[in-house]
Amino acid sequence: MKKLSFSLLLVLCLSACMRPTTRHPPLPSLDSSDMRQIRREIVGFSHQASNERRYRISNVHYNLMKSTGQELCDRRLLPDIGVDLMRLNRLKASRWFNPNYQALKDEHDDVKNIYHRNVGDVWIENVYKNSAAAKAGLKKGDRLVRLYGVDIPVEGKVFEKINNLMIRHSKDGLPVDVEVERNGRLLSFSIQPDMICPYKIFIDTSYGAINAFADGDRIFVTQELIDYVRDDDALAAVIAHELAHNTLGHNQAQQTNMGLGMFIGALTDIFTRSNGEVSVLGAEIGAGAYSKEFEMEADYLSLYYLARAGYDYKSAGKIQKYLAARDYWSVYRDGDTHPVPQLRYALLKETAKEIDLKKAFKHDLVPDFERNNAHLQDKKDISKGFKWF
Repeated sequence: MKKLSFSLLLVLCLSACMRPTTRHPPLPSLDSSDMRQIRREIVGFSHQASNERRYRISNVHYNLMKSTGQELCDRRLLPDIGVDLMRLNRLKASRWFNPNYQALKDEHDDVKNIYHRNVGDVWIENVYKNSAAAKAGLKKGDRLVRLYGVDIPVEGKVFEKINNLMIRHSKDGLPVDVEVERNGRLLSFSIQPDMICPYKIFIDTSYGAINAFADGDRIFVTQELIDYVRDDDALAAVIAHELAHNTLGHNQAQQTNMGLGMFIGALTDIFTRSNGEVSVLGAEIGAGAYSKEFEMEADYLSLYYLARAGYDYKSAGKIQKYLAARDYWSVYRDGDTHPVPQLRYALLKETAKEIDLKKAFKHDLVPDFERNNAHLQDKKDISKGFKWF
C-alpha cells in the first residue's frame, strides 16, 4: 500500500514538472530506413576517427621500434612488415539467448555496410610510412589471399595463424611471401621485413586523462593525449620516452628498490614491534628512489631514438610546453616523481646539441653510458609470445 501511494505521489509530482515548450519537426521511427542510414553515418564517422587515431599512434610507434637497432633494445629484434590488418567476423550471438542480439546484429550489419567486405575477409587497413610493406607496394584496402602459399582461413583464430606463419618464416631472415587481391587482380609480393624492438603499444580509452606510461612490457597512451598532442614529433617524443623506460629496465629497478625498502622496513617493524607501518613506508620510499633520475634518463635516451627514427629531435622539448599548458603551475612545483618541466626542457636541448656533434663527426648515434646497463645487455627473447596483429 505504501509503494502504491508513493508511486501515485511521484506521478502527480512529475505531471507538475515544467515541460518543453517547443515543437520540433516530426522524426522517422528508429527502425525506419532513414534512421538506419543516419545511424550508419554516425557509426562510419566513429570508425574513421578511431582508425585515424590508431594509424597515427601506430605509425609513429612502428618507426621508433625500427630505429632502436639491437644495441638500444633489451629484447631480441623480431620481424615485422608494418601493416594493420582487419577482419569482418561472423556474428555468433544467439537470437534466442542473448538479450542484446538485435543491437549486435545492427552493429554487425552497419560494419558490413561501412567497409563493404564479406564475412571472413582479412584486409590491410593501414600501411605505415617507411615500412617494409610500404616500400614493397602493399596498399590500404588490399585483401589477403595467401601467405607463403597458404590460403588465408575465413574462420577460427585467423590472426594467430598469420602470426605463427610470419614468425616461423621471417625469424630466420626469409622474406614474407604474400598474395593480395586489389581491384579484382591478384598481386604477389616478396617482402624483406623490418627488424623491430618488439614492444606493443595500446590506446587506453578508460583512463580519461592526458597521460602515457609503460609497465616494462608494454607502452600505453591515452586517447586524450593522442587527440591533444597534434604534432607527430611531440607525440613521438612521448612514445620514445616510455620506450626508454622499458628498455632501460626502470620498472624492474623500481620494483627491486620497493622490495628492498619493504624488507628494511619489515626488519624495523620486527625490532620495534610496530604494526607494519614502517614496511609500507619503506616500500613507498624504495619505489620513489631515483624516480626523477629515471625520468631524466628516459628523456636523454628518447632523443637518440627520435634522431635515429628521423623525427625532429631538436624540437622535442615542445612536449614539455604542451604538458605545461595543461598544468601551468607545474613549472613552479617540484613533483615527487617528475622533475619540473624547465629542467627536462633544458636536458633535451643539451642532448640535441650532443647529437648534433656526433652527427657532425660521424659518430654512432648511441647515448653515453657511465657504466653498462645490465638490463640493456641481456637480450630477452619473447618471440613465442609475440603477436604481430
